[in-house]
Amino acid sequence: MPAFNTPRRLILLLSTLGVFGILPNSSFPALVPDFIAAWQLSNAEAGWIAGIYYLGYMLSVATAMWLTDRLDAKWVFLTGCLLAGGSTLVFAFLADGFWSALLLRGIAGIGHAAIYMPGLRALTDRVAALPQGSGSALQSRAVTIYTASYSISIAVSFTATGLLSEWFGWRVSFAVIGALAALPGLLTWRLLADLPPPNAAQKPRMDWRPVFRNRAALGYIIAYGAHGFELLAMRTWLTAFLVFVLARDPVVAAWLPGPTLLAAFVTLIGLPASLLGNEVALKIGRRRALILIMSISGLMGLVYGFTAALPLLLVLVFMSIYFIFICGDSGALTAGMMAAADPAARGATMAVHSIFGFGASVLGPLCVGLALDAAQPVYGDGVLAWGLGLGVMGLGALLGPLALWWAGRSPLSGAR
Repeated sequence: MPAFNTPRRLILLLSTLGVFGILPNSSFPALVPDFIAAWQLSNAEAGWIAGIYYLGYMLSVATAMWLTDRLDAKWVFLTGCLLAGGSTLVFAFLADGFWSALLLRGIAGIGHAAIYMPGLRALTDRVAALPQGSGSALQSRAVTIYTASYSISIAVSFTATGLLSEWFGWRVSFAVIGALAALPGLLTWRLLADLPPPNAAQKPRMDWRPVFRNRAALGYIIAYGAHGFELLAMRTWLTAFLVFVLARDPVVAAWLPGPTLLAAFVTLIGLPASLLGNEVALKIGRRRALILIMSISGLMGLVYGFTAALPLLLVLVFMSIYFIFICGDSGALTAGMMAAADPAARGATMAVHSIFGFGASVLGPLCVGLALDAAQPVYGDGVLAWGLGLGVMGLGALLGPLALWWAGRSPLSGAR
């Protein structure tokens, strides 16, 4: 068994396992237009199925993080992989409409809650335990690389789901994704040495009060919620919007890949964007950089849907630049939360961070779906309807800079 006893190896291992563990994340969003047609779903119903994944996450992440204070986080991660992968396999064989899809996607979201932040906890605990792992810059980069690898998983999920569905049908696609998501649980058991949390038996129940007294951490947490609202709305409706804009210019579209592959290319941009955003934050100050990035992202979100009136290539360029700004704040927001957290309440702070982020993620796809359902009967399936529907993303995103400005007014917040 290889020895994962350096920061670089640990970051590579946990980031790679996390990529596969959360592959089910975008399986439904990748095929939203197909499911709407096959199951006669409204836009709001499609938004509910996409959003319920994050509701499952939100309702269970506090328990998952509470367990990481008492167990080695790798065991929580392992359980999450088996749950997310298993529910996606069941989806492949049994899902046949709104209610069954809603239930199984919610269970997959519960599994995700035991994968993402517990995986980060497993990584940061092990890096901090190494002699060379105590530096704040190394911890920040470990957090950022791990969170940025999320974008790889999303891109792979879009690509694999779309291609497998095209070749073999969506049920085979979901079955393969489910099996790949379960595999990291077994690899974690074999490859990671045990590292129980210190004084686990003496730890009391999770205390939320220090988190809500920590204004600096709260600013990052609320901003992360605004980020999640925008990001998951963008991902959920990306394929459907691409179908719309490609149909408007069939001559140019004939030279391009299909909408799911284009969606994968766009989402893959999130990896370097998150890394670069964190490096900018380290140079000019985290809060200052985040306010700038999130403000630009929110303003672009307000006009995103209206760009469908432009030539197709310009739409794709705008979409890619917009996604760079959406993802440019992800790693820095999580690193800021970790830096601002009281060490004695780190598990609780990470749990609240996830609850806000993924709780808002429930609302993003749903709010866009409701806005589209309201706009399309009035304006038809045209540019104005998509502009109004997708503009909701920008409104939610602009709450992030306001939260960071509010937190920065605290004399205790410093420049973190």
